[in-house]
Amino acid sequence: MVWTTIWSHAQRGIANYSEGNGTVDLSFKQILPVEQIRLVFANEYGHQRQLIEALTVQSNELIEQIGAFSVDPGKYHYTPAILIDSEAAKWKIKFEAKPMESGYAFNDADFLPIKGHTDFCTGLLAIEADIEGECLIALGDSLTEGATWTAPLQRKLRLNNLFLVNQGINGSFLLKDSSDDQSTDKNQLFYGHDSFTRLKRCLESHHNVKKVIIFFGANDLIHGELDLKHFQLAVQRLIDYCVERGVDYQLCTLTPCLGYPGMDTTKETVRQTINQWLRENNEQKLWDFAAIVEENGRLISNCDSGDHLHFNAIGGLMIARQIVSDFF
Repeated sequence: MVWTTIWSHAQRGIANYSEGNGTVDLSFKQILPVEQIRLVFANEYGHQRQLIEALTVQSNELIEQIGAFSVDPGKYHYTPAILIDSEAAKWKIKFEAKPMESGYAFNDADFLPIKGHTDFCTGLLAIEADIEGECLIALGDSLTEGATWTAPLQRKLRLNNLFLVNQGINGSFLLKDSSDDQSTDKNQLFYGHDSFTRLKRCLESHHNVKKVIIFFGANDLIHGELDLKHFQLAVQRLIDYCVERGVDYQLCTLTPCLGYPGMDTTKETVRQTINQWLRENNEQKLWDFAAIVEENGRLISNCDSGDHLHFNAIGGLMIARQIVSDFF
């Protein structure tokens, strides 16, 4: 039996978790026609043991039930193999979770709209399938989490048993944890560890990983905490760890963000300096996202979501079309 990660979503923490039970109700488009899967649960940012109860997975008339289990802080739990109707157009996953310290909001390209009892998906990290295939991890910030470029790639790659998983977290930094102050406000979220910690966690929890796509730096840049030297050191550390683990890697240039709050011409000079270094020293391992969506130091207008930082669907599709051939 060969388990391959075919879907995942990056968890982030919530500072003041809910004490009450929450019903997590997920409806997925069929990722691929397989006969069995297993689910990976994590408690990445929690400080207490998470209890998962009443877990059911339904595909057409086939319903599998899993007994209650718990996940300790910083640990993973792999369910037994779950039978799937290979002809099912959607998979329904439902469970009860307590407490809600570590998880994510319901926003993913593979989710079908459904009204749930909670707005925070606690526990579930990934789906694995018993299949000969390879996992590709897109590791980054909101420019990745938004799925404008990952979703079009996923559809193409899955036809060839290549499974690109979106591990982007809004607000994530290359150099540091994205929130060091734990607020008592229930709405204050913790948006992920530094990039190196996140890379290590991903390679621990995902299986049959072929490549890691490293797309970080926008938040560090906008907050004035990035220069060429620190970028080089951080990226080299990520590269070294991938090489050590026998995993391929892909770097990406920093895309333009002039016009976004906090961005200025001094920081733009830093971005251009970093991109020049990437182009001159990493040509064989570089996707030049900036060259695809940039014009005169800004996002091309028809690629701009409106905030001058994030790509819209057109920008994401332009990137996906440019790089898809690199996978074959």
